[in-house]
Amino acid sequence: MSIRTALRSIAIESEPPCNDRIEPVPKQDFPHADYPRWIGHKFKPDGTVLPFPGNTVICHLPRQAPLYRSLLGFEEDVKQQDFANLFVFLPASSWHMTIFEGVSDQIRKRESWPGDLSLDCSLEACNDHVRKRMASFALPHRPPYRMCVAGWEALDDGIALKMTPKTQEEETGLQDLRDKIAGELAMQHPGHATYSFHISIAYSLRFLGLEDKTRITSYLDGWLLRLPRDVELGAPEYCTFHDMCAFKQVFYLGADQ
Repeated sequence: MSIRTALRSIAIESEPPCNDRIEPVPKQDFPHADYPRWIGHKFKPDGTVLPFPGNTVICHLPRQAPLYRSLLGFEEDVKQQDFANLFVFLPASSWHMTIFEGVSDQIRKRESWPGDLSLDCSLEACNDHVRKRMASFALPHRPPYRMCVAGWEALDDGIALKMTPKTQEEETGLQDLRDKIAGELAMQHPGHATYSFHISIAYSLRFLGLEDKTRITSYLDGWLLRLPRDVELGAPEYCTFHDMCAFKQVFYLGADQ
C-alpha cells in the first residue's frame, strides 16, 4: 500500500468522537475565554473583520432562490432588533452551505491539513495542491442538491440556518461526496461525520445569557415560519477566501464531467 493510499484510508476510516469539532489555535495575546470561540480569530470583539484565509468546498445560496430573497428580508429585520449588537452579520453575497470545510491557514493540525503536505508549507502551496486535486475530482453525486430548511443551529457560534437533505438518497449522496473529498485530500476534520449542513448568517460577539437566548430564539422561530422550506443548490465550488465575508469561486467541481 502506498503512503498516499494509506493516508486516504485513514482519512475515511478513523472516525473521531461525534462531539468533536474544529477548534481554533489560541492566541497568547487575546482573552479567548471571555468570548465565543471565533472571536479573536475571524472577528474582533467590536465586529471588525479579521484575516482568516483558507480554502473550502461550498455551494453558494443562489440569488434567484426564494430562500435567498427571504433571508434578505430577515437580515434587514434582525438588524433592527435591540439584540443586533450581539452579532456581526455576514454579507448576503457570502451566504453558502459548506460541503467540505477545507483548510484554514491558522489551524495547522494534522487532521485539518492535507495529508500529502507538511504542516509548514505555505497557504499558497496548499491552495494550489487542493486546486489540482479538486480539478480532477470525479463528482460522485451530481447536482442539483435538494435541501430543506430544518430550523436554526444553536446560538453558541451565531445565527445559522440548519439545512437537511430532502431525501435519504440525497443525504447518502452528500455524505459520500464529503467522504470522497476527504479521501482525495487525505484529511478528515474532527466531527467529519457529524458536521451539519447550515447557512451562516451572523457570528456571536458575546456569550448569550439565558434571557437573551430565550428572546432571540423566540424571534428566530417566528421568522422560521416565514421562510421557504425547500431550496436547490448547484454544483460544489472550490473556493479560496481571505476572511469570512467573501468566498472566491475558483471553479465548479465536476464541470468537465
